[in-house]
Amino acid sequence: MRIAAALLACALVLTGCGGSDGSDGSDGAKGSKSGVTVDIAIKDGKVTPQGKRVDVKAGESVTLHITSDADEEIHVHSDPEHEYEVAPGADVTESFTLKTPGQVAVEAHHLDVTIVQLVVTP
Repeated sequence: MRIAAALLACALVLTGCGGSDGSDGSDGAKGSKSGVTVDIAIKDGKVTPQGKRVDVKAGESVTLHITSDADEEIHVHSDPEHEYEVAPGADVTESFTLKTPGQVAVEAHHLDVTIVQLVVTP
């Protein structure tokens, strides 16, 4: 079961490398007509991506797709803030919309790591 979960996490990370938003895809984010998706993998005490900037237009949907091998809390430091609990073996998908231009940090609370900085433009 752990091997299957590890393979799934690797596949999800690799899937995130083919961004359709014109970027090189190295930030773990994919753009589409329905918004931006950020694939997040938490494995062996590390999170991917880490510290990347992701461009988002105000009012555009942001989806976090999270896989994890450990308990974690994902915090989106926006107004209003969003928090998502993630359990070992989890495959969580959560969406939200950011309306105010600026920078919004998405962090792994237990690992104390910034996953991405969402750069919200008008």
